[in-house]
Amino acid sequence: MEEMQTPWEDHLLERKTDRELADIRRTAVAFANSVMPGHTAVILIGEGNDGNVSGVDNPDEQQRKVRRELEKIYPSIIWRQQVYAKGDKACIRIEIEYRGETPHFADAAWIRQGSETIRASDAMLQKLVEFRSSKVRELAKWLGKVITVSWSLQQRLDLGPNWNRIECKVVNVESHFSTFKVVNSGTQKSEPNGWLDLSWDDLSNRLRVFVDPQRSSFG
Repeated sequence: MEEMQTPWEDHLLERKTDRELADIRRTAVAFANSVMPGHTAVILIGEGNDGNVSGVDNPDEQQRKVRRELEKIYPSIIWRQQVYAKGDKACIRIEIEYRGETPHFADAAWIRQGSETIRASDAMLQKLVEFRSSKVRELAKWLGKVITVSWSLQQRLDLGPNWNRIECKVVNVESHFSTFKVVNSGTQKSEPNGWLDLSWDDLSNRLRVFVDPQRSSFG
């Protein structure tokens, strides 16, 4: 089974001169659709990739132009801007955060692939929609990482479920199910997302997933 691909990037930074603002809305949409939850994407206006600082003429007017463009994005994104000094030049810094209402659109849904802004494929659009679920979004953040999964070993009326603690890697997350690979054995097991309760493993400082004992068991 192929591991799920996400649009998320943990480091998004683009520099633009004030003459390159024609596509600012498209860039902002790509950043909003691609920034990893808990991270911040940054657009610097007035700096070039070659290190040259041209600054911006009339920063207040440029901020108004940026606001007019970014307010056209739907659903709206979380963003802020501020003027900063680079040497003796005034520049504008735009910060964009993940909102959880993807996909965002500006004539189309755009995402980042490396340093490029590209149109999202139909498959990626579906993934962006699925990430609106908080459970899917949180599980997807742990793709390729080790978590603790707890299946019920037995169910007793007087004691309740007896939970095990198994180190698993999250290998796939879809809208309806997730797949975990047991670290020690390599065994894979998929469970419906509706059967999963998310918690935190304080001992190992990582996500812990409890699987509904009434419906599934392991071992």
